[in-house]
Amino acid sequence: MNNESISFLSLVEWKTNKTIIKQIKNLEQINWIYENKRTGYHIVKSFDRIREENNWHVKLAFKINFSNYYKINAVTGAVIYGYLHKDFWRWVKKEKSVQLKGSTYNFPKFNYNYKDKLAPVSVIGVNQIFDIPKSTASRLKKAAKQEKLLLVKKDYSAEIKNENAKKLRRLGHLKNAVTIDGKCYFQLIDKVCPLFEFSKRKTLKT
Repeated sequence: MNNESISFLSLVEWKTNKTIIKQIKNLEQINWIYENKRTGYHIVKSFDRIREENNWHVKLAFKINFSNYYKINAVTGAVIYGYLHKDFWRWVKKEKSVQLKGSTYNFPKFNYNYKDKLAPVSVIGVNQIFDIPKSTASRLKKAAKQEKLLLVKKDYSAEIKNENAKKLRRLGHLKNAVTIDGKCYFQLIDKVCPLFEFSKRKTLKT
């Protein structure tokens, strides 16, 4: 990993040499690459080896090519929210029926239909599962939506009547309330649906 190699990576990644060195150190810390002390070369671990060392069993994959390589935020957001969408419907299938925030979800009669059905996935959930800041989780979702990799639909409660709104406002319960066309609603968890298909990753042959 000499100066020439780092400069080449900087050119390809559109980043400074300092950032590239920092990212290399991060990859060394999580043991995805390591230095061969005898030869001085850096070794990039195979993805199958990384999967085995981290005990990753899921083989769902998202193909990266030149059209999306530089859209890593959109791809990351699509994969995270797309996977949680899939996981939510697996959960509903297991439980037969799930009620969340006043909405009832029933698994469709034909399994393939769930792929086109929206699922509630919150930034708080992404934060807790992946240890990603909520602001970052929100940006990743927005990026995936902008690249048309993810359908995002706002969801609201039934209208809050004026007399109830006054009482709730007095009690400080209207922090997540919004006004649309002069009417007051609680903003619920955004519903999402992936606009792509996961592929099933196969072990690469030598």
